[in-house]
Amino acid sequence: MERVKFDPSEITGEYVEVRGVKTPIFKTPVTAEENFLAMFNGEKPLWMPMTTDCAGITPHIDPDNIARAFVTEAEPYDNYTFLGNRPDMFGIEWVYVPKAGGSMVKPGDPYMEDANDWEKLIKFPDVNSWDWEGSAKLNAPWFEKNKGKLCGITFLNGTGFERLISFMDFEGAAMAVIDDEQVDAVKALLNKVYETVYVPYLENVAKYFPQIKKVTLHDDWGAQRSGFFSINVARNVFVPIMQKFAAKCKELGLIFELHSCGKNDELVPAYIEAGVQTWNGMYMNDKRNLFNLYGDKIVLGVDVPAIATDANASKEEIEAAAKEYCEFFIRDGKCHAIANLRGTVPYFNECVYRISREMLNA
Repeated sequence: MERVKFDPSEITGEYVEVRGVKTPIFKTPVTAEENFLAMFNGEKPLWMPMTTDCAGITPHIDPDNIARAFVTEAEPYDNYTFLGNRPDMFGIEWVYVPKAGGSMVKPGDPYMEDANDWEKLIKFPDVNSWDWEGSAKLNAPWFEKNKGKLCGITFLNGTGFERLISFMDFEGAAMAVIDDEQVDAVKALLNKVYETVYVPYLENVAKYFPQIKKVTLHDDWGAQRSGFFSINVARNVFVPIMQKFAAKCKELGLIFELHSCGKNDELVPAYIEAGVQTWNGMYMNDKRNLFNLYGDKIVLGVDVPAIATDANASKEEIEAAAKEYCEFFIRDGKCHAIANLRGTVPYFNECVYRISREMLNA
């Protein structure tokens, strides 16, 4: 990528509202997508990639997105008016919980109590039969609106633990992955899910949504204080399937992002072994320590200092915080991190853009 020095006119002073928060509009020398792809291709981006440079879609052709009350696409979709429970792609009922703002499998009545019964009980969806062509036509305006951004699609129920929870409830899934009498069946089931669901899913995404460059696999592995299971369990049960997912993404030219909530610091080596290219973990993870340990092996979404969200902070304070932030995560003229700009004041975003442009193109 040609190195282009920063021009102050790139900061336009114009803003767009994203989820109720003002976000600056920059006149960038290349598109946000090109900047992201440069980083993932091992090149030096022109500025530190930002979460605000991304756009995500979860179309309603995937029954999981309806069941999870998380449809995002070109036309408005009423995620929150549920007259009854909604089935996912496997026919499992999910219940919308207004207080939580999301859905969960109907509790207390697991579809499967013993993983060894999966071949008798589970009916697999025909992903190829979904109206992919119709969805592509429907969402053409969405892609036009987000042209230039890094566009991604999210699988809300991952290839691993979350999918197993949907079949067995949390307690059953947590036991199955450590039970010598069930674990082989769990691995066989997850492999079947991958081959039957995720291979055709990824192939249809690549065919009908060529604008999509990033795939986010949603598979929470932890709670507030620690992971749900040990790294040895992760390596034994989930990493082999995720490695296949990663290889398929690479074959199709798609970036593999993992969304995995919880305090999962100790599980990051498993993410790396699985072929995950980027992970934007929650705030309870020590991102700076993780960056020091693994910053050359996985692209981390890195959290901002508290002052970045303080509307009462002075410009001088925000400038100093942004400078320290950029200097920590941009090293030796290289950038291998994504600025996690959640609820930040617009001036902090401007500072990160300007400072990182200057640092990466001196």
